[in-house]
Amino acid sequence: MKILGVGFNYRPHVAEASQLGLPEQAVDSPPLFFHKGDALLKPRTPFFLPDMGSSIEYEAELVIQISRVGKCIAERFAHRYYERVTVGIDFTARDIQRRAMAEGRPWLEAKVFDGSAVVGEWLDKTALGYPERPISFSLRRDGEVVQEADSSEMIHSFDALIAYVSRSQTLRMGDLIFTGTPAGVGPIAIGQTLEGFIGERKVLHVPIK
Repeated sequence: MKILGVGFNYRPHVAEASQLGLPEQAVDSPPLFFHKGDALLKPRTPFFLPDMGSSIEYEAELVIQISRVGKCIAERFAHRYYERVTVGIDFTARDIQRRAMAEGRPWLEAKVFDGSAVVGEWLDKTALGYPERPISFSLRRDGEVVQEADSSEMIHSFDALIAYVSRSQTLRMGDLIFTGTPAGVGPIAIGQTLEGFIGERKVLHVPIK
Protein backbone atom coordinates (compact mmCIF):
# COMPACT_ATOMS: atom_id res chain seq x y z
CA MET A 1 0.00 0.00 0.00
CA LYS A 2 1.27 3.46 -0.83
CA ILE A 3 0.12 6.76 0.58
CA LEU A 4 0.00 9.69 -1.83
CA GLY A 5 -0.56 13.31 -0.88
CA VAL A 6 -1.67 16.24 -3.02
CA GLY A 7 -0.45 19.77 -2.42
CA PHE A 8 -2.31 23.06 -2.97
CA ASN A 9 -5.62 21.65 -4.23
CA TYR A 10 -7.91 24.39 -2.82
CA ARG A 11 -7.68 27.99 -4.00
CA PRO A 12 -7.95 29.49 -0.49
CA HIS A 13 -5.03 27.33 0.63
CA VAL A 14 -3.01 28.45 -2.40
CA ALA A 15 -3.67 32.04 -1.29
CA GLU A 16 -2.72 31.08 2.27
CA ALA A 17 0.68 29.74 1.16
CA SER A 18 2.43 33.10 1.36
CA GLN A 19 1.23 33.52 4.96
CA LEU A 20 2.83 30.16 5.76
CA GLY A 21 6.11 31.32 4.29
CA LEU A 22 5.80 29.01 1.29
CA PRO A 23 6.45 29.94 -2.35
CA GLU A 24 3.46 31.13 -4.38
CA GLN A 25 1.64 28.42 -6.31
CA ALA A 26 -0.17 28.63 -9.65
CA VAL A 27 -3.78 27.43 -9.44
CA ASP A 28 -3.70 26.21 -13.05
CA SER A 29 -0.68 23.93 -12.50
CA PRO A 30 -0.99 20.12 -12.82
CA PRO A 31 -1.66 18.26 -9.54
CA LEU A 32 1.29 18.30 -7.15
CA PHE A 33 1.79 14.78 -5.75
CA PHE A 34 4.13 13.58 -3.02
CA HIS A 35 4.56 10.33 -1.09
CA LYS A 36 3.86 9.87 2.62
CA GLY A 37 5.94 6.68 2.92
CA ASP A 38 4.71 4.22 5.56
CA ALA A 39 3.75 6.97 8.01
CA LEU A 40 0.19 5.75 8.71
CA LEU A 41 -0.90 6.22 12.33
CA LYS A 42 -2.39 3.07 13.86
CA PRO A 43 -6.17 3.30 14.40
CA ARG A 44 -7.42 4.59 17.76
CA THR A 45 -3.98 5.71 18.91
CA PRO A 46 -2.76 9.19 19.86
CA PHE A 47 -0.30 11.18 17.79
CA PHE A 48 2.96 11.73 19.66
CA LEU A 49 4.40 15.11 18.84
CA PRO A 50 7.89 14.51 17.42
CA ASP A 51 10.91 16.40 18.63
CA MET A 52 11.99 17.74 15.25
CA GLY A 53 12.83 21.32 16.20
CA SER A 54 9.93 22.51 14.06
CA SER A 55 6.31 23.55 14.17
CA ILE A 56 4.10 20.53 13.43
CA GLU A 57 0.86 21.57 11.72
CA TYR A 58 -2.40 19.75 10.91
CA GLU A 59 -3.74 19.62 7.36
CA ALA A 60 -7.19 18.03 7.21
CA GLU A 61 -8.33 16.56 3.91
CA LEU A 62 -10.61 14.08 2.24
CA VAL A 63 -8.93 10.73 1.66
CA ILE A 64 -9.99 8.14 -0.89
CA GLN A 65 -9.03 4.47 -0.89
CA ILE A 66 -8.28 2.75 -4.19
CA SER A 67 -10.42 -0.38 -4.64
CA ARG A 68 -8.99 -1.96 -7.82
CA VAL A 69 -5.76 -2.10 -9.78
CA GLY A 70 -5.38 0.44 -12.58
CA LYS A 71 -2.83 2.17 -14.79
CA CYS A 72 -3.39 5.01 -17.29
CA ILE A 73 -6.99 5.37 -16.11
CA ALA A 74 -9.18 7.68 -18.16
CA GLU A 75 -10.81 10.37 -16.03
CA ARG A 76 -14.30 9.32 -17.17
CA PHE A 77 -13.68 5.84 -15.69
CA ALA A 78 -11.83 6.91 -12.54
CA HIS A 79 -14.99 6.78 -10.38
CA ARG A 80 -14.85 2.99 -10.66
CA TYR A 81 -11.55 2.86 -8.76
CA TYR A 82 -12.66 4.04 -5.32
CA GLU A 83 -15.68 3.33 -3.13
CA ARG A 84 -14.76 4.71 0.28
CA VAL A 85 -13.83 8.12 1.64
CA THR A 86 -12.88 9.57 5.00
CA VAL A 87 -11.22 12.56 6.63
CA GLY A 88 -7.48 12.34 7.13
CA ILE A 89 -4.76 14.53 8.59
CA ASP A 90 -1.47 15.12 6.81
CA PHE A 91 0.79 16.29 9.63
CA THR A 92 3.55 18.54 8.29
CA ALA A 93 6.77 19.86 9.81
CA ARG A 94 6.21 23.38 8.52
CA ASP A 95 9.61 24.94 9.21
CA ILE A 96 11.35 22.04 7.47
CA GLN A 97 8.98 22.31 4.51
CA ARG A 98 9.56 26.07 4.18
CA ARG A 99 13.32 25.62 4.18
CA ALA A 100 13.23 22.75 1.68
CA MET A 101 10.96 24.60 -0.75
CA ALA A 102 13.03 27.78 -0.52
CA GLU A 103 16.15 25.77 -1.37
CA GLY A 104 14.46 23.79 -4.15
CA ARG A 105 14.82 20.48 -2.30
CA PRO A 106 12.21 17.69 -1.81
CA TRP A 107 9.92 17.98 1.21
CA LEU A 108 10.29 14.33 2.26
CA GLU A 109 11.53 15.05 5.77
CA ALA A 110 8.66 17.50 6.35
CA LYS A 111 5.97 15.03 5.30
CA VAL A 112 7.18 11.55 6.23
CA PHE A 113 7.63 10.85 9.94
CA ASP A 114 6.01 8.34 12.29
CA GLY A 115 2.24 8.75 12.47
CA SER A 116 2.13 11.74 10.12
CA ALA A 117 -0.65 10.22 7.99
CA VAL A 118 -3.94 9.76 9.86
CA VAL A 119 -7.20 8.36 8.49
CA GLY A 120 -10.62 8.18 10.09
CA GLU A 121 -13.59 5.84 9.74
CA TRP A 122 -14.29 4.91 6.13
CA LEU A 123 -17.70 5.78 4.64
CA ASP A 124 -19.24 4.59 1.39
CA LYS A 125 -19.31 7.38 -1.20
CA THR A 126 -22.68 6.25 -2.54
CA ALA A 127 -24.25 6.39 0.93
CA LEU A 128 -22.98 9.98 1.13
CA GLY A 129 -24.79 10.81 -2.13
CA TYR A 130 -21.55 11.38 -4.03
CA PRO A 131 -21.09 12.51 -6.79
CA GLU A 132 -24.59 14.04 -6.96
CA ARG A 133 -23.87 15.84 -3.68
CA PRO A 134 -20.44 17.18 -2.73
CA ILE A 135 -18.81 15.73 0.38
CA SER A 136 -18.50 18.32 3.13
CA PHE A 137 -15.89 17.92 5.85
CA SER A 138 -14.38 19.80 8.75
CA LEU A 139 -11.71 19.62 11.42
CA ARG A 140 -12.10 20.76 15.01
CA ARG A 141 -9.24 21.51 17.38
CA ASP A 142 -10.40 21.29 21.00
CA GLY A 143 -13.99 21.68 19.78
CA GLU A 144 -13.38 24.74 17.59
CA VAL A 145 -13.83 24.43 13.82
CA VAL A 146 -10.50 25.32 12.23
CA GLN A 147 -10.98 23.93 8.70
CA GLU A 148 -14.05 23.22 6.59
CA ALA A 149 -14.74 22.75 2.89
CA ASP A 150 -16.39 20.35 0.49
CA SER A 151 -15.25 18.28 -2.47
CA SER A 152 -16.73 20.70 -5.02
CA GLU A 153 -14.11 23.29 -3.99
CA MET A 154 -11.15 21.17 -5.07
CA ILE A 155 -9.09 22.43 -8.01
CA HIS A 156 -8.51 18.84 -9.18
CA SER A 157 -11.36 16.40 -8.48
CA PHE A 158 -10.96 12.86 -7.14
CA ASP A 159 -11.31 11.53 -10.68
CA ALA A 160 -8.82 14.00 -12.15
CA LEU A 161 -6.26 13.10 -9.48
CA ILE A 162 -6.63 9.38 -10.15
CA ALA A 163 -6.30 9.88 -13.90
CA TYR A 164 -3.22 12.05 -13.51
CA VAL A 165 -1.22 9.95 -11.07
CA SER A 166 -2.09 6.67 -12.82
CA ARG A 167 -0.20 7.83 -15.91
CA SER A 168 3.05 7.18 -14.10
CA GLN A 169 2.16 4.90 -11.16
CA THR A 170 0.03 1.78 -11.04
CA LEU A 171 -2.71 2.23 -8.44
CA ARG A 172 -3.41 -0.86 -6.35
CA MET A 173 -6.10 -1.97 -3.93
CA GLY A 174 -5.68 -0.23 -0.59
CA ASP A 175 -3.62 2.70 -1.86
CA LEU A 176 -4.61 5.99 -0.22
CA ILE A 177 -4.80 9.43 -1.80
CA PHE A 178 -4.88 12.45 0.52
CA THR A 179 -6.60 14.88 -1.82
CA GLY A 180 -5.41 18.23 -0.48
CA THR A 181 -6.19 20.56 2.40
CA PRO A 182 -8.32 23.72 2.45
CA ALA A 183 -7.29 26.93 4.18
CA GLY A 184 -7.01 27.06 7.95
CA VAL A 185 -4.00 24.85 8.63
CA GLY A 186 -2.31 25.47 11.94
CA PRO A 187 0.00 24.23 14.69
CA ILE A 188 -0.69 21.54 17.26
CA ALA A 189 0.41 21.22 20.86
CA ILE A 190 0.50 18.48 23.47
CA GLY A 191 -2.85 18.12 25.21
CA GLN A 192 -4.97 19.18 22.25
CA THR A 193 -7.52 16.96 20.49
CA LEU A 194 -8.31 16.93 16.78
CA GLU A 195 -11.66 15.66 15.49
CA GLY A 196 -12.61 15.19 11.84
CA PHE A 197 -16.17 15.25 10.51
CA ILE A 198 -17.92 14.35 7.27
CA GLY A 199 -21.06 16.42 7.42
CA GLU A 200 -22.15 16.09 11.06
CA ARG A 201 -20.67 12.62 11.51
CA LYS A 202 -17.45 12.36 13.48
CA VAL A 203 -15.07 9.98 11.74
CA LEU A 204 -11.74 10.86 13.34
CA HIS A 205 -10.48 11.48 16.88
CA VAL A 206 -6.79 12.13 17.55
CA PRO A 207 -5.39 13.18 20.94
CA ILE A 208 -2.00 14.91 20.78
CA LYS A 209 0.49 13.54 23.30
